[in-house]
Amino acid sequence: MKRISIFIFLIFITTVAFSQSQNDYSYSAGISLFSFGEPPKLLNEVRSSDSYRSATLNGLIFKFNDNQISYRLIGSFYSNDDYSFKNICHDCETVSGKFKQFAAKFGFERNIIYGTVQPFYGIDLGFKQLTFSGTASDQSNAPLYDVEIEKNGGVIYPFLGVKVNLIKARLTFSAEAGIDMLYSHDKETKNTAGSLSIANYKRWGFYNKPLGMLGLQLNFGSQ
Repeated sequence: MKRISIFIFLIFITTVAFSQSQNDYSYSAGISLFSFGEPPKLLNEVRSSDSYRSATLNGLIFKFNDNQISYRLIGSFYSNDDYSFKNICHDCETVSGKFKQFAAKFGFERNIIYGTVQPFYGIDLGFKQLTFSGTASDQSNAPLYDVEIEKNGGVIYPFLGVKVNLIKARLTFSAEAGIDMLYSHDKETKNTAGSLSIANYKRWGFYNKPLGMLGLQLNFGSQ
C-alpha cells in the first residue's frame, strides 16, 4: 500500500510538472466576468455588510507571459444609476444618485507552481477616477442638499489568486482577491437652497476585494 501511495504521488508530481499552462503562450487577452468588493467611500459614508458591490463584464485584460511571470494591463468600468449609501450615521442621511468609476492598472502576477492549476500572487499599480451626482435626504425622505463628487487618485492593488488552464491551456479561468489601497484627491460640491460650498481633501482609503476579479482569458502566441 505504501509503494502504491508513493507511485500515485510521483505520477501527480510528473503530471503537474509537464502539463500545459497559460505561460506556454506569449500573450493572453480576456475579460472580467464578475467582481465583488468595496468601492471607495463617498462623503462621510458609514460602512456595513451591504456596502459591498458586484459588477459583471466590467473589465478587459491583456497579458504578456514570460516563464512563470505575466505582466498585465487591466482596464475596468463600473456604472450605477441607482447608487445609495448612509452618510454620517445609519440614521442621519441617505444619499442617492449616479455613480461612475474607471480604473486602469499595470502590474505583474507570478505563478507559484507550473501546471494545470496554478496559484499565483502579484501587485498592480494604476489610476482610478470616480464621479458621483446625487441628493442627500433625511429619514423622512425630505431633500437636504444636492452633491457632486469627483475622486481621482493612484491605486496599489496586491492580490492572491488561482487559475485553471483548459483545452491545452488555450483558455484560462482565474479568480483573485486583494486590497485596493487608494490615495486620492476628492472634490465635494454641495448645493443647499442655492448656497454652494466646495471642499477638497487628500486621503488614503483601504478597500477589501474578496473577489477582485473572476476572469476568462484566451492564450495565444507560442513562446
